[in-house]
Amino acid sequence: MMKHPVIKLLKILIPFILFFHTATAGFCLTSDVTHLKHYTLENGLELFVLENHALPLVRIQITVRCGSIAQSAETAGLFHLYEHMMFKGNKVYRTQSQFQTAMREIGVANWNGGTSTEFVSYHFTVLSERVEKGIEFWANAIRFPLLDPGELEREKSVVINEIRGYFDDPDHIYQAAIDKALFFKFPFRRDVAGYENAVRSATPAMLEQIQASYYIPNNAALFIGGDVEPDKVFQIVKKHFGSWQRKNDPWAVPLESHPSLKNDARLIYPDGQMHTGVLSVELVFRGPDLLADTSATYAADVWGKMLEDPNGKFKTNIFAKVPGLYKKETIGAGYFSQKDGGIISFSAYMLIIPGQNTFERIAALKEAFLSEIKLMASDPLYFSENDYKTLKMKLIDESILERETTEGFINCLSFWWASANTDYYLEYIDNLKKIGFADIKKFLADYIIAQKSVLSVRINPQNFENEKEIAGKNGFAVVFKENAFWWEDKF
Repeated sequence: MMKHPVIKLLKILIPFILFFHTATAGFCLTSDVTHLKHYTLENGLELFVLENHALPLVRIQITVRCGSIAQSAETAGLFHLYEHMMFKGNKVYRTQSQFQTAMREIGVANWNGGTSTEFVSYHFTVLSERVEKGIEFWANAIRFPLLDPGELEREKSVVINEIRGYFDDPDHIYQAAIDKALFFKFPFRRDVAGYENAVRSATPAMLEQIQASYYIPNNAALFIGGDVEPDKVFQIVKKHFGSWQRKNDPWAVPLESHPSLKNDARLIYPDGQMHTGVLSVELVFRGPDLLADTSATYAADVWGKMLEDPNGKFKTNIFAKVPGLYKKETIGAGYFSQKDGGIISFSAYMLIIPGQNTFERIAALKEAFLSEIKLMASDPLYFSENDYKTLKMKLIDESILERETTEGFINCLSFWWASANTDYYLEYIDNLKKIGFADIKKFLADYIIAQKSVLSVRINPQNFENEKEIAGKNGFAVVFKENAFWWEDKF
């Protein structure tokens, strides 16, 4: 049920024109382009309704602004645990069996919940004739969970088994080590899974505190899409969610930002999943956070898009500068959008060449990337007018593609609602169109050229044994599952 925080969510763009008008007991935002209406109930609950009559189906999703972003070191993993407990019963459907039986009776086609770094979502799909039953179902689940002590103890074991699985998963180990180095002050805000002792120590009172603080109408949004009439849906939502009481905004006081790295870090991970003779190299920087430096995030997106072309100047130049790279098309660079912990990454695969110093070649790869970045920041013609024109065409294509499915649209809309805000989303396309050389130059100067980084390498264990001594001499700290996770140092 957990969504891994480092899955790279592409910015999928949906341009639409919106205007406000008054609606009973709330506000309504309307889009003629996408058949989208946006209401806000008096208690602060937002409702987005996407009208699409292609099939007699409706997706109902509720999203809450929380997740690992809301954790402390002592509570890491509890938001994921709470997500599990949502399916264990409420005042109407008091057991997991009754909960699942109710969904079958409603005719649920598919259902799930997911915890991420910045939001928790729950959804299912029903026939349009049962939309009110579906809305009522989620109202009871969100508002009145039982959080039964017996069920909690049983569910702890399920979540702990998931954590132990991540503890043995090479991808998770590797990413945990990078997060630990990059987000050194608040690594727990990046750790959706958390750690075993925190989950084992969870009490009903602790979960009730999560409910009281975060599962509140003014920190949540409903996304309903499919064969519906928006104004009728709004009346149904008012009926079942209107009495849900508003509480203090849990985000009224902004989080302290993740500080910049003071020194470069170097990591090497002996990974049995890597093929013999091949290295995976990644260079990671702290990127702009969505709401802290909004203009830089637009520049970061444009920059990342410009570098996607496998035959573009960036990949061609890097491939020419560093002998022994695997394939030009596997060179990647981009920006991962987050409200709390934006990331800029560069990656490539490199072949081990007998008789050549692997770590000198890794250093040369980093220098090639940085020299290319400096060239971008100094040459106004590095990106041509045609590059910008192609970018705009890609954005339009992506926006059309995203609107092809109700599920895709809602997932995208939910992400931006949780990690940014309505204004960011509404103004996104227009702001991208304004980005030029000066904006990209400032972004590169502020977030790459002037900053420290984490350089990480994945290597087959057999190759590592041959390179171990020289790796140490070059300042690479060895990553194992026993030292990769932040909580092993803290507790």
